[in-house]
Amino acid sequence: MMQPSGIITAIDVGTTKIFTLVAGVDDTGALEALGHGIVPCGGLSKGNIEDIVETQRAIRESVQEAQRQAGVQIKSAFVGITGTHISFENRRDVLDWVGSHGVITDRDISRIPETVANASKELGRKVLHALPISYSLDGEEGIKDPMGMHSNRLEVETHVVSGSSMAVDRLVRAVESAGVKVDGVVLGSIASSESVLTPLERARGTAVIDIGGGTTDIIVYKGGTIAYSAVIPIGGYQFTNDICMTYNTTFEAAEEAKITQCSTEPDTVRPHEEITLPVQGRAAGLKVPRRDLCQLTRERAMELMRLIMITLKDADVTDFDNFRLVLTGGGSNMDGLEDMIKRTLTSNVRTAAPSGFMEIPLGLQQPEYATGFGILLWGATQSRTATATYSPINGNGPGNGSRSVAEGKVPVSAGGGRSRFFNPFRRGGK
Repeated sequence: MMQPSGIITAIDVGTTKIFTLVAGVDDTGALEALGHGIVPCGGLSKGNIEDIVETQRAIRESVQEAQRQAGVQIKSAFVGITGTHISFENRRDVLDWVGSHGVITDRDISRIPETVANASKELGRKVLHALPISYSLDGEEGIKDPMGMHSNRLEVETHVVSGSSMAVDRLVRAVESAGVKVDGVVLGSIASSESVLTPLERARGTAVIDIGGGTTDIIVYKGGTIAYSAVIPIGGYQFTNDICMTYNTTFEAAEEAKITQCSTEPDTVRPHEEITLPVQGRAAGLKVPRRDLCQLTRERAMELMRLIMITLKDADVTDFDNFRLVLTGGGSNMDGLEDMIKRTLTSNVRTAAPSGFMEIPLGLQQPEYATGFGILLWGATQSRTATATYSPINGNGPGNGSRSVAEGKVPVSAGGGRSRFFNPFRRGGK
């Protein structure tokens, strides 16, 4: 077991569950999972907090369980966000001040995301990320890294992610009610891509399809950078709700049927196979042909596929044969879904769980935990400038006293290179 020089905590606030993950980071930058807490939550709808009391309860219980397992008191955390309130734009800005001293420096480049974020501010919106896509120097397009170059006119194309100020503030309040300070907020699909994509997939062109409980979040990479993102208001909850509404059964029974009995391929089910569902208000259960259940699932899955296809076309993805799709999130586990995508979109598809950057504990090596581990990676990069602290509980935790992750080395984000993320929650920032 490592001797950590600091602690990083990630909290994935999902539509159906809260996942808190605590990891130690040693002086070499290696990460080790120390504890986690997973608690069901009914306070969100399509990623948006609607019942803050229920959400606060679930976050508090999740944090407490993670603390118990890790033997540390969590003081701060990086938090994931999604929801239909999230919006995106690609914008182009002229940066007259860059290179005014003769050559473009690393400091110039590191200031660009915050400069663009400030220029992107709108009333009632909060900028979460400003991600440079490419640069233009004196009219020369397509430059990925202009550091060290000379320029009289530098332009930058940036992918800007923003959320409703009210929704973001509500999320922060819910987390801080558990006694945990928010070090940073990251879009869930960006976090997921950190934990499931390879550098080669980013470079060649890949879309991450993160099918969560209430939404399906899409991130498109081209040439190693994020070029497009979107939120589709369909997730695993809608599949479960279809069963509830059609057969007047309980949500718990519908969820169990979805996980254990449903497939997007009704023809693979024997014609006379049936299951029994409880019916609300009736003592006797209802026998339902399993094929009918699967047909219901197939129709919702086809709707989701159509929306994914429309989204990818909006992102100018047309050559599906040479473009990879990576499925993740709990909804990606649905039986037959990957095969359906192979037939309707592209054969170049895989379903991914977090891997390749640390030892993943047993039970967490599943797509539904990709966002949580990705938040951890994102936080490790941000911790160069944002302090994440911890204290041992009863002196039994790792390390001695309260330490900062920034005191030791932290791993570089899976995106590589300098931090490319604007962090409005940076300690000491506005």
